[in-house]
Amino acid sequence: MKISYRLWIEKDGMPVFGRGVQTLLELIEKTGSLHKAAEELEMSYRAAWGRIREYEKRLGITLVEKGRQGRTGAKLTSDGKRLMGDFAALENRFDNLVKLPEFKGLFRPAPKNK
Repeated sequence: MKISYRLWIEKDGMPVFGRGVQTLLELIEKTGSLHKAAEELEMSYRAAWGRIREYEKRLGITLVEKGRQGRTGAKLTSDGKRLMGDFAALENRFDNLVKLPEFKGLFRPAPKNK
C-alpha cells in the first residue's frame, strides 16, 4: 500500500498555485520561453498564457514577464521564483511527512475473509 497526495493552494475557494503551474513555471525558467514550455507540456501557447494570467489575477502578483520577442521570450519575476521555491519546500515537507514510520503504520490492508 502506498500513500499518495495532491497539494495545491487556494484563495477564496479557488486554486492559486499547484503542481501544474509549478511545472509550467519551471519550464519557462529552463527554456526562457512560454511557447517552448507550453510545447513541452503539449498545450497551446494561448492556454499556457491564459493559465498564467488567471493565476496572476487570483494571486494579485505577476509571475511571468514576457520579453519583447513575444512568444519566444519570457522570464519569471522575483515573485514567481519565490512562490516556486515556497511551493517546492512545502511539497518536500509533505513528502517527508508521508515517509515517517508513524504515518505508514496508520493504514493497513483489511484482513482477508476466510
